[in-house]
Amino acid sequence: MAQRMKAGEAVIEMLKQEGVTHIFGIVGSSFLDILDPLYDRTDMQFIGTRHEQGAALMCDGFSRISGKPSVCLVTNGPGVVNLSYGIASAFVSHAPVVVLAPSASREHQNRASTQEFDQVSLFRPITKASFQINTVERLPDALRHAFRVATSGKMGPVLVDIPRDLMPGAEIDVDVMPPENYRSGQTRAPGDPSLVEKAARVLLGAQRPVILAGGGIQWSNAAEEVTQLAELTGAAIVTSYGRADAVPSDHPHFLGHLGRMGAPEAIEAIRQADVILAAGTRLAQSTTFYDHRFIPAGAQIIQIEIDPVEIGRNYPVTVGVEGDAKAVLQSMLRQVRDAEPRPNAQWVAEIGDWVARRKARLDGEGRLSSLPMKPQRVYAELRKVMPRDAIIAFDAGLAPNFSQDRLNFYHPRSLISPLELGGLGFSFPASLGAKFAAPDRPVVNFNGDGGFLFNVQEFATAVQYDLKVVSVVMNNNCWGSEKAYQRYAFNQRYVGADIKNPQFDKLAEAFGGTGIFVERPQDVGDALLKALDAPGPSIIEIATDPDEMPRPARLAEVQARPPRG
Repeated sequence: MAQRMKAGEAVIEMLKQEGVTHIFGIVGSSFLDILDPLYDRTDMQFIGTRHEQGAALMCDGFSRISGKPSVCLVTNGPGVVNLSYGIASAFVSHAPVVVLAPSASREHQNRASTQEFDQVSLFRPITKASFQINTVERLPDALRHAFRVATSGKMGPVLVDIPRDLMPGAEIDVDVMPPENYRSGQTRAPGDPSLVEKAARVLLGAQRPVILAGGGIQWSNAAEEVTQLAELTGAAIVTSYGRADAVPSDHPHFLGHLGRMGAPEAIEAIRQADVILAAGTRLAQSTTFYDHRFIPAGAQIIQIEIDPVEIGRNYPVTVGVEGDAKAVLQSMLRQVRDAEPRPNAQWVAEIGDWVARRKARLDGEGRLSSLPMKPQRVYAELRKVMPRDAIIAFDAGLAPNFSQDRLNFYHPRSLISPLELGGLGFSFPASLGAKFAAPDRPVVNFNGDGGFLFNVQEFATAVQYDLKVVSVVMNNNCWGSEKAYQRYAFNQRYVGADIKNPQFDKLAEAFGGTGIFVERPQDVGDALLKALDAPGPSIIEIATDPDEMPRPARLAEVQARPPRG
């Protein structure tokens, strides 16, 4: 039954029905009608950030960890424009972020008025939907549609543009109803039965099967289905880039991730595969580089994807199944069990050898003794004391990217990364969003010295909201990834690659947090334990070797090509 209420109250009531507990943004005059109803509420909180980019990245981190939609609310013009990187990040990660974006008043639009931008067009390429409403009565339907789109199929962000003259003083009739009355939620599309049956037959015929687990495994919580299928068929398990937490790291078939700085053992295994079950992955560039350096040309590929556009897009498939990863794998499991599979014992033994070699490789890095420390040694020390339930966020850049292969993940949704967007400044704000989503879990983010300063202002947000988040800053005083390209492709002609930094531990103290500086390997573990026990946010600055620059995976893209003809 419709209720008469102020427009701002209607927005809050509808967000409550969607389970929204936190709204991220910066207070602005264009949406005070929405903020005012929060004054005496305890079931929903507005989180005031220090930059709109930070707010969007917090939403991304919140949704990735919780699996639920999140909300951004900022002022029109520059406030909305500043969201763009964070919303692009959510678009790449398929996080269901809803942006409530005030815009210029209707009578001022298309007149180059103050803080006027075509926000709808600006965000259309980086959202699932971007649209404006022109009457306040359309507001309830618009919000329902936004959440419907954001949470359906392959999820993603949606922007709702609300002219700032619509809401002040307005009252509307609204039916406040539960989401199941106007959207289906996250359905479990099981895939075409005949294609699932064919996929099971192909997998059962494999002698060297590999399961490549992607983001769809995380979003659908299908880790158990992956591990059961691997055990039944004797398949190795590798993960796509940025998805190393798709299955528990201590599973006896898990070999690590593919892509940039991927695990050599995972790479070696998939190069020998005769059948690859690509589950919940589009086989993107950061995982495969769109060539055959990892994916063998002769392998049969079974691809499970919720978005049919991605099936066969980058590699030809033997079987393509459109559907939810968990539901499809459950159907495959039933058919594989009924067939009473007999895994190739030699392949299973090889998987065991790779697991042992990976452990020996990582353990060996704990004996690296050079100073300043190599990132590999830092992670070897951190691995000893990192809590099993920790949420890890790593930034773009060289030093943070070592972490994915060198830290362990035992619980679903324990790793968040910039993925294909590869943007610096991601991990710190995203980790704050993760902490809001999972306040009882330890949260640690890894950064290079350059990337951390992109969003360091959000340390004030962490202090204000008493967030116990640990930021590890590996300081090599350079843009490591870019310097590596100049080293290998431009004869060490370094231009713009070296930088100077503040003392990050002192910076933390200036904000009101805890700062720790580490130079020696034996102090790394104690530093993490101290930071985890600190009353609020902390920064651990670790001096790392500026000369540790592995050969870039995409080096050929910047090297001079020989002339044609």
